[in-house]
Amino acid sequence: MSAPTKQTRDAVKLRDRYRCAACASFLALTFQHRRRVGMGGSKNLPTPIDGLTLCATCNAGCEGAIQAQALRYGWKVRAWVTNPELVPVYYPLEMAWFRLEGVLRFRISYDVALEMGCRVYGPEWLAWHEAVRA
Repeated sequence: MSAPTKQTRDAVKLRDRYRCAACASFLALTFQHRRRVGMGGSKNLPTPIDGLTLCATCNAGCEGAIQAQALRYGWKVRAWVTNPELVPVYYPLEMAWFRLEGVLRFRISYDVALEMGCRVYGPEWLAWHEAVRA
């Protein structure tokens, strides 16, 4: 996946209310690729569904220290996921799950997020969320 266009970056920032989706910071905002880009990227242009607004610290953490949390909350998706719009996204500041649709996001219940996540990841999704509740 290649770099997003300026229009896509701006649309994602607007959708995410000019804040980091993970920590709500409004400083050093970046475009977080939800799907793995890989070395050298690809010729596919990312869409707004492929990205989130994250601060530089959280963006780096999604590839390291907070990777498990990033997968659990939909900030990242597994490499084999071909439709990232099927993976719900959790915004901690709002304490709510959302379904992304283009440049829009729609608030959904935890039950709907659970259903969506299980449809994509199966038992792995349940295990991620049970581990948090334990």
